[in-house]
Amino acid sequence: MGRPPRITRDQVLSQARQAFAERGFDGTTLAHIGARLGVSPAAVLRHARTKQELFSLALETGQEAEPVPGGFLASTPTSQDPARVLRRLARELVPFIERKMGENIARFLRARSEEEARTIRLPFDPRRKSSPPARVVAALERYLRRARAARRVSVRDPRAASLAFVGSLQAYVFFHRVLRLDPPIPFEKYLDTVIDVWRSGGLRAGRSG
Repeated sequence: MGRPPRITRDQVLSQARQAFAERGFDGTTLAHIGARLGVSPAAVLRHARTKQELFSLALETGQEAEPVPGGFLASTPTSQDPARVLRRLARELVPFIERKMGENIARFLRARSEEEARTIRLPFDPRRKSSPPARVVAALERYLRRARAARRVSVRDPRAASLAFVGSLQAYVFFHRVLRLDPPIPFEKYLDTVIDVWRSGGLRAGRSG
């Protein structure tokens, strides 16, 4: 028999975090987490004494340094079609938002009381420039400034435009993950509409009144 696979604490916490975000605390078992890592539940418990401790560790540590979508924007040439750039960012960002929103939902559902729920903190300070939302918005803003200077996009305010685009993706996740929009809108169809609005604009001049 070969040696059992070795797993690090960071690997366990990462997979546990994803599992809890997808399935919640009650819907996630140690066996499920172990299966994601290719190890037994006992191997998972070498890194946390209980499932509750694993839940707390996974959702509270190491997320400030987690890679965020949009890293490619800094090296993207302005000669590239901006619509393709925005599509790529959206396809990276929506799964990221879904995971983060799932983590926060899991936290609130696990809170033992209303008072405890009010004290739950995000895994990062959203006011800091190093927070994932701030980093994504800033990266897109910088790209839009370069693209505007190269006359590849026409936006009055690159920062406002960046917030508007990221906000449209956040809204998609909120309506589908939290409000459970019925019937759901396929993501690619939604993204096509967002890009159409950016490419040609949704408003046309007409008579007032």
